[in-house]
Amino acid sequence: MITIKALLVLACIISFAQASSPAFPSCVGHRGLPKQNPENTIRSLQHAILVGADGLESDVRITHDGEVIMMHDTTLDRTTNGTGLVTERNWSGYVEYLKTGGESVPKLTEVLELLMREENRDIWIILDVKDDNPIEILDALASVFNLYPNYDFTAQFHIGIWNEEFFMRTRKVLPGFPTSFIGSDISLARVLFDKVESFNMEFIFVFSDQTGFFDEVKSHGRSVFVWTVNKEKDMHEAIKFGVDAILSDYVDRCLRVRRRKGGKGLALEEWDENNVGVEWD
Repeated sequence: MITIKALLVLACIISFAQASSPAFPSCVGHRGLPKQNPENTIRSLQHAILVGADGLESDVRITHDGEVIMMHDTTLDRTTNGTGLVTERNWSGYVEYLKTGGESVPKLTEVLELLMREENRDIWIILDVKDDNPIEILDALASVFNLYPNYDFTAQFHIGIWNEEFFMRTRKVLPGFPTSFIGSDISLARVLFDKVESFNMEFIFVFSDQTGFFDEVKSHGRSVFVWTVNKEKDMHEAIKFGVDAILSDYVDRCLRVRRRKGGKGLALEEWDENNVGVEWD
């Protein structure tokens, strides 16, 4: 039986041996590898790491009783067997028992512990803190990070924010963490131009920009991430454009495209876990 730990170690070894050229963008698993797993679950994030993702992206929400969980929607209805607004449901006694495609809804602490593993310390993640969250979620994030006082997460986490109010609160409660503006509005991105470390923008607006904004971003040494790039032709365009990271639901596809261009490819080819005997622990 091949264990998940053995596969992670093997992926790390192969990844190290095939060091990525700095000329190529990072391939980032958008909600993990959601086309093969329930989105934003630990299984999905692990799978993205196994195939060779350089980074991850995942969304956070806060429950009524203050737990930070990995969830894209404001409600539980689409992705779980539960119902209602996340902010109106308690983790304790309700969300903790829900399933999303057979997997549990993870807390942020589980993601931190995944990335703290020795073999995953080169993996980075964008936490998407949507502005339809209560702003207090940022204080809750800080409290979660503070549960691990002997570990520095600032090299692995980008705090993704959508507006200036959330940016200011992030700087106050999460000093030292890089911030990434997320959105499609270049005018709002300009407001935060000298404040954030990166811009995580919808790819069609990046590729069609006629204002020169992204030339300015690159000339000032800031990073450009693009989402959600799922078609190969758009991945080729992103590489040609010179973005720093491609966020994709098909991170394995991104890795194959990058490999054909001469960069690092898949760490592990896809497998049929029913036949190979992968043990998810």
